[in-house]
Amino acid sequence: DRRALFDAAALRRLIVLNRDIFLRTLCLLLSFGWFAHLGAKQGDATLAANALLLNFQTFMAYGLDGFAHAAEALVGAAIGARDRHAFVQAIKVTALWSALGALGFALVYAGTGSWIVERLTDQAAVRATAERYLPWAALSPVVSVGGYVLDGVFIGATRTRELMTSMVLSFAIFVGASWPLLMLYGNHGLWAAMLVFMAVRGLTLARHLSKVVGSVGA
Repeated sequence: DRRALFDAAALRRLIVLNRDIFLRTLCLLLSFGWFAHLGAKQGDATLAANALLLNFQTFMAYGLDGFAHAAEALVGAAIGARDRHAFVQAIKVTALWSALGALGFALVYAGTGSWIVERLTDQAAVRATAERYLPWAALSPVVSVGGYVLDGVFIGATRTRELMTSMVLSFAIFVGASWPLLMLYGNHGLWAAMLVFMAVRGLTLARHLSKVVGSVGA
């Protein structure tokens, strides 16, 4: 139906959803860019070590995004059926498996992180620097997991405005915290700021969750 295809209200809704997700993703990319920028100020070895350790974050993201995608599908189906019980169950199940996955990544990184670093680079200075900051990469999955699973929940619920505003706030807090922590604690402070960013992503979305649950089937 051509009229449905070009319905003005539906198109506006589509544009708003894409705008919110674009701005959310832009803030996420800017955060990693800012992290790399501040890392570069500490020398080549630290810059390279940080880039290497971010691979740990990427590996973990691919794993946890699977549960986030499952949350998108299950939450979307529950909302379409106006079934609050199914919506809550979808959150519980995906959150449980995401938490178990994050714990698994953390244990693997803690136990074999040095071995992984050695597989990723043969540069002695980069290896030594990366191993110094490896505990932060091992802790990251546990801190980050809430943001990943709730991303899936809010995208599945098409609550993209909350997704965008939460990410903007998280990015602002990260930028505000990173510089003083870097000045005080060096690269340890920068990694601490990154973990604050990851934690705030989840906490700011969790703050809106009860409102979203209440809207299902109401």
